[in-house]
Amino acid sequence: MPKVVISGYYGFHNSGDEAILYAMLMALRDVVPDLEAIVLSGDPAYTAREFGVRAIPRDNPAQVFKALGECKLLISGAGGLLQDINGPRSIIYYLGVVLMARLLGKPVFFYAQGFGPVSSPIGKTLVRQVANRANAITLRDSDSRDELSALGVTRPRLEVTADPVLGLDPSLVDRNKGRDILDRLGADNRPVAGISVRPWKGLDGYKEVIARVADDLLTNCWQVVLVPMHCPGDLKTCREVAARMRGRALLFEEQADYMNIMSLAANLDLAVGMRLHFLIFSVIFGVPVVGIPYDPKVNRFLQSVGLPDGFNAEKLDYDELSAGVRNVLDKLDEISGSLKVRTAPLRAEALKNAAMAAELLRSV
Repeated sequence: MPKVVISGYYGFHNSGDEAILYAMLMALRDVVPDLEAIVLSGDPAYTAREFGVRAIPRDNPAQVFKALGECKLLISGAGGLLQDINGPRSIIYYLGVVLMARLLGKPVFFYAQGFGPVSSPIGKTLVRQVANRANAITLRDSDSRDELSALGVTRPRLEVTADPVLGLDPSLVDRNKGRDILDRLGADNRPVAGISVRPWKGLDGYKEVIARVADDLLTNCWQVVLVPMHCPGDLKTCREVAARMRGRALLFEEQADYMNIMSLAANLDLAVGMRLHFLIFSVIFGVPVVGIPYDPKVNRFLQSVGLPDGFNAEKLDYDELSAGVRNVLDKLDEISGSLKVRTAPLRAEALKNAAMAAELLRSV
C-alpha cells in the first residue's frame, strides 16, 4: 500500500483549499486505489473525519518528520503555497517541509502549485534552492511556470496543468442540496446571482461598490445571495456588503463548507467574486462569472477559460464593474456554452497531476 504525505493549507476550513484536497484525493485514489494518504492539517480531527485519511498536526515537527520517514512520496500542494504577499512565513513553512523530505531521501512532487507573487530576496532564494531539488513540478497556470523559471528553477521540467478542482466530475455534486439551501434562505424562481467577498488590506471602498452593483441586480429582478468561502472573515465582509445595500440580499451564514458551496454554485445564474475557488466552483457548472481580483491568480484563471480580466479590488470602480456585469448579463447563454467547452480540456489537465504522481510512486 503506497503511502504519501500531502502538505498544503488544509484543516483551516477554507472552502477553496478543502475542495482542492477533496479533488486531489478523488483523482489520486482513481489511479492508485490502495493509496494511503497522511495529510498535514490545521485541524487533524476534521480532516481525518471529512476525507477518510490519516491527519496529523502540521505544526508538530516531530510528527511531520515521522510521517515523512514512513512515506514513499511528499506531495506539496496544491494551491498558492509559494507566495510572500503577507510575509515569508508561508514560503518558509512549505519549503521547510520539502527540505525535511529531501533530507530523508524522499521524492517530492509539487502538485499543481500556483506560484507567486514572491518579492522578498529571501523568498526568491529559498524557492530557487529548494524547488530545484524536487522530483516533479506541475503548475496550475503558465504565468506561474514563467515566474518560477525566471527565478532560476531549471529542474525538473516545469509542466503546466490545471487546478485540481477543475478535475472534479460535476455529477459528484448534489445540485438538489444547493437548491434546498436557496429555498431555506427564501429564494424564489427568479435568476440568482452569487456574490463572494473577502476582507482585504483593511479596505472598505470595494464593499460599497459591490453593494451598489448588487442593488442594481435586485432592481432588474435578480436575487442576490452572498456566499462566504472562509469563516469568520468572509462572513463578516458579506454582512458588511449586505448592510450597505438598499435592498435585501440572501446571506448564506452557515459554516463555510466546500460541498455545500459547490452545490449552491451549481444553482447560480451568475457569479461575482473575489475568491478564486468561488469562481472555479461556478465555472465547472457553466455559470458565467465576473472576477474581482485581489491576487494575480484570479486573472490567470479567468484568462485560462477565455474570459477578460476582472476588476481590481483595490481600485474597484462602480461604473467599470457595473458595465462588466451588464456585459455578461447580455451574453449569459453564450458565455455559459463557451465555459463548458473551455473547461473540458482543463479537466483532463487537472487529472494529469494525479497520473504523474502515480508514475512517480511506481518509480520509487
